[in-house]
Amino acid sequence: MNLNPEFQRQLQLEFSQARLIGVPLILGVIFALTYIIDDYQFASVTTRSALGLFLLMVSFWGARQAVDSVLEEQRSHTWDTQRLSALNPWTMMIGKLLGSTLVVWYGGVICLIIYAISAPNATNFIWVCSYAITSGLLVQNLSLLLSLCALRKGQINSNSIIIGLAILAAFTIGSFIIPLSESSQEIQPNVNWYGVNATVQFVSLMSVIFALFWCVVGNYRLMAQELRIRTLPWVWLSFALFLILYIGGFIPAEKFGDYFYTVAFSICLTLSYFAVFTEHHEPMRIKRLFTYIAAKNWWRSAEELPLWCVTFVLAILVAIPLSFTHPADIEELHIYPLTILLLLLRDIGIFLFFNYGKNPQRAFSLTLLSLILLYGVFPSIFTATKLKGMVVLFLPLISDSMVLSIFCMGLQSALIWYLLYKRWLESV
Repeated sequence: MNLNPEFQRQLQLEFSQARLIGVPLILGVIFALTYIIDDYQFASVTTRSALGLFLLMVSFWGARQAVDSVLEEQRSHTWDTQRLSALNPWTMMIGKLLGSTLVVWYGGVICLIIYAISAPNATNFIWVCSYAITSGLLVQNLSLLLSLCALRKGQINSNSIIIGLAILAAFTIGSFIIPLSESSQEIQPNVNWYGVNATVQFVSLMSVIFALFWCVVGNYRLMAQELRIRTLPWVWLSFALFLILYIGGFIPAEKFGDYFYTVAFSICLTLSYFAVFTEHHEPMRIKRLFTYIAAKNWWRSAEELPLWCVTFVLAILVAIPLSFTHPADIEELHIYPLTILLLLLRDIGIFLFFNYGKNPQRAFSLTLLSLILLYGVFPSIFTATKLKGMVVLFLPLISDSMVLSIFCMGLQSALIWYLLYKRWLESV
């Protein structure tokens, strides 16, 4: 039987004899204590402890294992050697993810067995186990996804941030799953998705499964890029369309026509920001893109196209019908789709301007500082001094004139992208 070689290597590194014996021994001591506290029976304290330990293990420990399976390779200077191996992206990704976290699931299965023995309510047992297992897999896959993003940007010391997010995810999961495990009442259908009624448990479980699927796909694509395999951006486009259709299904039927395009536009903007902040940017990539476009090699052009461009174009397409639906304003802010697109273009230009500088590692922090000044500090100063005209220059969405808001943002975007073009020429 030929096993995944990367899976075997991770097992040899992580599944030591000490862990094989130590994990059940430590858990046995903990559950023996809860057994005594429960008056020598498996009752509520044991149930909560088993579920809580499972969530902590698969989230905190599992996230750490998934992150270290990639970033530790780079820190040990063995990642380049692995990239030159004959392993394909799927083999590499599955081997690292499952091999590094199998010891975590070894302890997690023990916790679930104790939970099954001590759970007083068997009604929601299948829901609790399904939600717990899929959520644990989601946290681990998301941790691997973020570690691959950090690896591509050269941020190999970002373990604490990723694991912090995993702990936050663990508490979020626990806030839903622990009350569900203690509930004995059947939850009535109260969620409507495109006219179909479903229970909260079912919708939550399906949402986690969908998120897990896209994390696995994202890990595969990032691993393929790390192995220098050319890819087209159709997966990113499919993900954006899926989010639009899935989230749009929760809009009430009577408000669907008014809010669907607003939701779709917001998703495209969010994904554009996410893509530009997480993707690896290099000036030569843009030069290759222009070279392929000049040669009318559209296939290669699509392979070099930044992902944020895909969702930005999709946002433009959504902005056309949104301009005619007259969405409701948000307090004093007017919804001007073209102005918002220019705002996005300006912010992306600021980030790329810093990214093409001498210290691209500081691009995110410098961009964040710039956006705080542009969206918060400067408007507050001019508001305090009663210079509303200057406030409109930085927050054009408060202007009652759409033409004025477009002019202000168009001027800023043009200036930023001119400076960006000059810096790009210096970089290439």
